[in-house]
Amino acid sequence: MNNNNIKITINFEPISRRLYYAKGENIYQLLTNSGIRVRSLCGGLGTCGKCKIMVQKGNKYLNSPTDSEKTLLTPTEINENWRLACQSRIAENQISLLETQQPPQIRIFLPQELLVEDFKILTSGLNKGVSLNPNVKKLFVEVNKPNLDYPVPDLERVLISLSSKNGIIKNTNKLLVEFEALKKLPKILREENHRITITLYNNNKIIDFEAGNKVNINYGIAFDIGTTTLVGYLINLNDGKVYSVASALNPQTAYGEDVITRITYVKDNEDGLLKLNSAVVDALNDIIKKTCAKAKIKPSDICEATVVGNSVMHHIFLNIDPIYIGLSPYVPAVKRGLNLNSKDINLKISRGGKVYVLPLIAGFVGADTIGVILSSEIDKESELTLAIDVGTNGEIVLGNKDLLATASCAAGSALEGAHVKDGMRAAAGAIDSIKINPDDLTVEYTTINNKKSLGICGSGIIDAVAEMLKAKIITRSGSFNKQFIDHERIVKNDKNFEFIIVKKDETANKRDIIISQKDIRELQMAKAAFFSGARLLLNHINRTRSTKLEIKQIFLAGAFGNYINKNNAKFIGMIPDISDEKIYQIGNAAGMGAQNCLLNTNLRKKASKLLKKIDYVEIAIEKDFQRQYAEAMYFPHHNLELFPNLKEYKNIPKR
Repeated sequence: MNNNNIKITINFEPISRRLYYAKGENIYQLLTNSGIRVRSLCGGLGTCGKCKIMVQKGNKYLNSPTDSEKTLLTPTEINENWRLACQSRIAENQISLLETQQPPQIRIFLPQELLVEDFKILTSGLNKGVSLNPNVKKLFVEVNKPNLDYPVPDLERVLISLSSKNGIIKNTNKLLVEFEALKKLPKILREENHRITITLYNNNKIIDFEAGNKVNINYGIAFDIGTTTLVGYLINLNDGKVYSVASALNPQTAYGEDVITRITYVKDNEDGLLKLNSAVVDALNDIIKKTCAKAKIKPSDICEATVVGNSVMHHIFLNIDPIYIGLSPYVPAVKRGLNLNSKDINLKISRGGKVYVLPLIAGFVGADTIGVILSSEIDKESELTLAIDVGTNGEIVLGNKDLLATASCAAGSALEGAHVKDGMRAAAGAIDSIKINPDDLTVEYTTINNKKSLGICGSGIIDAVAEMLKAKIITRSGSFNKQFIDHERIVKNDKNFEFIIVKKDETANKRDIIISQKDIRELQMAKAAFFSGARLLLNHINRTRSTKLEIKQIFLAGAFGNYINKNNAKFIGMIPDISDEKIYQIGNAAGMGAQNCLLNTNLRKKASKLLKKIDYVEIAIEKDFQRQYAEAMYFPHHNLELFPNLKEYKNIPKR
């Protein structure tokens, strides 16, 4: 990294890292010199073909594919802009041209198998408990053998034996049998001397037969398909225990960092939907393999899966065109909960396995929000409660036992490190907490896994801005305070002020880690979206019900909501000014909702009933949207009366 005068920026996804190109480096060297570990069996010599990357933007500025790439990559891969990191570099004759363009000039996707990263993906959530009533049950029966005096067909003898199982099945004559299971029956029945296990779905359909007593091997898997991350929970349906958990970054980020860019990719590419669908299904199947390996079972031992995700992730997973969700009036193809065959969506569980996909609410507010409502039980609260699921796509729920309203807010992905100069996802080396001494502006910070700092993740960005406000480095309008612009930690770069969080001699990549004026604006837009969204939902409830309710407690859901300093989130005006003991961080509530629906089929019925109770509000067309959003851009808000407990703001200049 020896040429800091070159102003060429490369964005790396899905890790949300923004690196500066140094002359003479190839992409592999740029990554490793910046402390980002990538797999390469040959050490970057171009002989193993393991360091595959996809150039999403700016491939024309790189050198032509080398002989190694032509050997190790297929023609299709080369046409789709796949390269080897160790063979790719910016062409010398393009550098001066690139320097005249707005950054980032190049965007590169790093596939999961390339990264050797310790990502901090939230898998846990608040568990309020759920009674066990799974949709899939296993029953062991001993079937009478046929003979010449008793030549009853196999299935009929199975049903006769099943009818004697303590009245579990009231009328076996109405019992349905999957054709795949029926084809197996003759052989299975005779493998263990007519002792078999029956897999029963919804108490009315046989979906599998197994030889012997396999009642104890009864598993399901719950999936949370996030825009950025994927999580799978392998659960024993007999006892409700989670046996293993696996997570991954969503490979769809190769085609767009958020739902809008992925909708655009589907719209602009004939095979776009198929690519996005295959990417996520393959990743889920990989999670299935990992969870099964940990639990020492086979994927075929999984009988059912439940799935949550926002509306766009839901459609792409089902291979349904999501384009019209992104066009007014923002209508999905389907809203109700779906019961599907696993083989129809290529999910590699039991051949007769089933998949339940939780229902959507409206627009971009999807099954993940239903999962949050179910697991948090916000619909049982007596006090008016605000639930915020903070992610790449932000959802808000406001309600109690009497009412529920929900909306989606375009918070963007700044809180996950995107569009922030030194932002990154939560991984080893990410700065996740910050303290600034207001007397001398020295900075104390922590990093994930105590590794040398590489960048700042969302919780660190919140802390940095809150601390800069407390130290009066920036004003309530988000601008740098002129009183401090001569301080050694504040530098001016291309007419843009920057505050140095970590000096280069302390960082892994030997570059200063900073918060810039532009970074602060990105955070302002994100926090304003959440706060104004909550205020508009509150206004909607009070207007339509002729009430004067106020928000009394807050549930912060999602990975970001779980890790942030809730006091600092309140200090910058991201959430309302209520006492800390009334702000609860409830973890991956969407994933917990998927788990609960796997364990208790009654919650699926509840999910359907909730759809009739929930008011959906399209925030962007609300009467006061522009004013509310503009006022919420201030720290903590243009109207300080909304934050009466933040006394420190009396001493922080407005502009």
